[in-house]
Amino acid sequence: MKARLIVTHPGSAHFDEVTAISLVLAVHSDFEFRVERREPSLTELDDSSVWVIDTGNRHEPEKLNFDHHQSLECPASFVLVTDYLGLLPDLSVMPWWNFKDSVDRIGPVNASAKFKAGDDLVNRNPVENWMVDRFAADPQISLPLLRDFGEHMIEDARRLKKQIDFWKSSRRLVIAGVPAMIGETRESYGLEEFRRLVENPPDIVISRDRRSEGWRLYRYEGTPVNFSLIANCAEIEFAHKTGFLAKTRESLSIDELIALISKAVIRHP
Repeated sequence: MKARLIVTHPGSAHFDEVTAISLVLAVHSDFEFRVERREPSLTELDDSSVWVIDTGNRHEPEKLNFDHHQSLECPASFVLVTDYLGLLPDLSVMPWWNFKDSVDRIGPVNASAKFKAGDDLVNRNPVENWMVDRFAADPQISLPLLRDFGEHMIEDARRLKKQIDFWKSSRRLVIAGVPAMIGETRESYGLEEFRRLVENPPDIVISRDRRSEGWRLYRYEGTPVNFSLIANCAEIEFAHKTGFLAKTRESLSIDELIALISKAVIRHP
């Protein structure tokens, strides 16, 4: 089988094109690919069998051209490729997604300011640096690693989206004036991302404990709830001394949970 060609820019390699290429490799696992780090020819830009990524000054998905440098309003190349591959609804829920898009478009300092992430140190990652340096030194040798990376990203994003969708469908309630949510799961994965995506996120999350038949009671920072206040209640197996977490001995009814948690709500005069 003849290898399909991917052309990307020469010079320093970046998260943008490496991630885009990783996703192409993962989705098209039945194809062999050859990557060349150079500027594309006009013939290649018009050839719909050649992938041109993060170079070429064209965004023409029908011709497999995925550059964004022609406009600051254009998302980074990894976003353009993801959209073309039909993966945007899944991958865009990843917590790093919008930040890394901004890093490539407006730079790490401006992106850090935009997302209130402190200085650009938040963008310095030794694993990422190693991967892009390895790709720059020898793209072809790096392709198996990049394909694995792409497959991992897709699998991880789909798992996260599934959990976010689960939390979106979970029961919402108010306990002594505090918004809460209850989910019939032992998995807490995806809660942080869910809270970032919804308006009026819950401050208390009730879910099944991983180690017993009881419930796990969790409250977020800044919430007027202190579970250490109910540490001595007969229903409680464990309550963290800082008050953010408690676990019940057994499975209580919803009414029993509401009554128990209400005792942990701090009421100001």
